[in-house]
Amino acid sequence: MAKRKSVKYKSIAFKFTSSQKKRVDAYCRKNGVTPIRLYKKAIMLHLTHNGYGDNYTIVEEPAKNQMSIFDLLVEEASS
Repeated sequence: MAKRKSVKYKSIAFKFTSSQKKRVDAYCRKNGVTPIRLYKKAIMLHLTHNGYGDNYTIVEEPAKNQMSIFDLLVEEASS
């Protein structure tokens, strides 16, 4: 049986005003969720709706001084 790869977690910190914290706590009690689960779900929902969903891949921009094959084709076509 293959051993499953462990999940790596990163810590983050939030600062809320006392009224914001009370509102989060009230929501969590009413809906039976933990604050951490609420934060994670809200962040994932926001990321999904703004184009950073499950299929998001990071596209690195080439360096400004890097030439592309398309640059050569454009130069030849204009000559």
